[in-house]
Amino acid sequence: MSQANIPNITPSITVTLNDSLNLLIASVALEELGISHIINAEAEKLQYVLGTLPGLTIPATISELLAVNSSVKRTIIDALKLEMTLDSKLEKIINTPLKGPTGATGSVGADGVTGSTGETGATGAAGAAGATGAEGTTGATGTDGLTGAAGPPGSTGVTGITGFTGAPGPDGGTGPTGTTGTTGAEGAVGATGATGAVGPQGITGLTGATGGVSGNTGPTGATGATGECPCVTGPTGATGSSLTGPTGATGSTGATGATGATGATGETGPTGETGIQITTNNAFFRTVDSVLVTPGSAIPLAENFTLNGTEITHTPGSTDVLLAPDQTYYIAYRTKAELPTAGTITTHVGLELNGTLIPGTESQMQSLPGAPQAITSLISNTIINTASGASSILTLVNLEAVDRAFDQTTMTIIKLE
Repeated sequence: MSQANIPNITPSITVTLNDSLNLLIASVALEELGISHIINAEAEKLQYVLGTLPGLTIPATISELLAVNSSVKRTIIDALKLEMTLDSKLEKIINTPLKGPTGATGSVGADGVTGSTGETGATGAAGAAGATGAEGTTGATGTDGLTGAAGPPGSTGVTGITGFTGAPGPDGGTGPTGTTGTTGAEGAVGATGATGAVGPQGITGLTGATGGVSGNTGPTGATGATGECPCVTGPTGATGSSLTGPTGATGSTGATGATGATGATGETGPTGETGIQITTNNAFFRTVDSVLVTPGSAIPLAENFTLNGTEITHTPGSTDVLLAPDQTYYIAYRTKAELPTAGTITTHVGLELNGTLIPGTESQMQSLPGAPQAITSLISNTIINTASGASSILTLVNLEAVDRAFDQTTMTIIKLE
């Protein structure tokens, strides 16, 4: 049984080690982009069940809430597993040793000198004429010349310098969050009308005629003669026969009575009170253009894209969002920072409530060395309780010690009932 042969592929494709590593890094980036689209789809599911999708008029049912919860949970777990695989794949790519070009081949050493050939021995003298002289002896063969020594081996060529590792490409920026639509109120269900009255019972049919006439009574027997005293009672005469006539036929069934009139419809009951939505108070703020923010200052929110209810207050262009006291809120933000140079430059933002940093809401990124320009995406979310008394002030603050430019800034706030 023969071995399989590799087919001759034309045209010939040549991929260097650097080319293959670049292709592998590009594949990781494309898979990360696909994961981001999947997570965005799950976020839109959550917007649906929260009633914040544009054009939504019918709120989610309990079964839909449970189904979406299960779907989002399962998808996030699968995404985390894939992220671990991609992290391992990227780590192996980055740690792959790169080889420099092969050094030049060393020169070949010169050939050794061949030794000289030894001298030929002298020929013996010829015998005297006449008698054949004895044959002259053959001169001794000269000794072989010594073999020349071998030339020294050529020196080994210098090993080429190892090439530099290419810098990873910058992360793609996160797209802006879609706008949230308001949920329409559900119409009330009308009350059921009263049941109509039962119609009167139909007239009972006439009773059938009685059966035929009874038979005639038989004649009375003759009275026996009175005996002499002591008197003896004579025998009783035989009883006359009496025949019962046949039973008469059953009378026909009476006609069915007419159907009673339908009762009047009852009055419509009063409309029930409208139920309370869990997302009556919600907001979505954004700043699309780039804004330069000084250290410790807040990022302004230029537009109130969506603002419902009275428990969240904001003036377009202001940095401050006012939250009602003694309430619970879900808050999420996203922004991008553009850095003019590459290197070890960082961006750092976080949420502050009444001037105090909210734990767990910081987001910090570091630019990649070797890239011409660094673009970082910062994102975080939390749930907070506001204090009793006066309204609380919420801000998104630049925590770096230098000026930073931010754009595509968004903030979502939902008051939880």
